[in-house]
Amino acid sequence: MSSPAVQQPVPAAFSRNLWAWIPTLVWLCVLALFSSDTFSAEHTGSVLSKIIHALFGRISAHRFQQIHFLVRKAAHFVSYGTLGALAFFSWRATFPAARPWKFLWAALGLLTAFAAGSLDEFHQSFVPSRTSNFHDVLIDTTGALFFQLAIAAWVNWKDARGSQ
Repeated sequence: MSSPAVQQPVPAAFSRNLWAWIPTLVWLCVLALFSSDTFSAEHTGSVLSKIIHALFGRISAHRFQQIHFLVRKAAHFVSYGTLGALAFFSWRATFPAARPWKFLWAALGLLTAFAAGSLDEFHQSFVPSRTSNFHDVLIDTTGALFFQLAIAAWVNWKDARGSQ
C-alpha cells in the first residue's frame, strides 16, 4: 500500500515557482564557477592580455594591470546585478501580486545578491589562487542595486506608457 502523499500531484503553483527559480539557480552555479581557480586573476589576465594585445598592440604592464582590474570589477558589478535581477523575478513568482513591481521583490533580489557575494568571497578565502575582499561584496551589491533600480524604472516607464 502506498502513501497518500505520494499519490497526490504536485501543485501547479509549486511547479510554476520551481520554473521561476531555475534561471536564478543556474546563474548561482555560474557564479560558483567564476569563484574557482579557473577564473583567478592569473588565468583571466593571460586571456585578457591576448585580447588586448590583438586589439591594441603592446601596452605597458601598468596600463594592462589597470585594465585587468577594471574588467574584473565590472564583471562583479554585472554578474551580481544579473543575479539580483533574476532573483527579483524569482521572488516575484514566489510572492505574486497584482502590481508589476514591489519593494519586497527588489529588496529580496538585493539581499540574494548580497548573500551570494558574501558567500563567494568567503569561498575564495579557501582557494589558494584567489583573494577574499569585502570591497568586492560592495561592488556586487552596488551592481544588484543598479539592476533593481533599472527594473523599477523600466516597470514605471512601461506603466506610464500603458496609461496614456
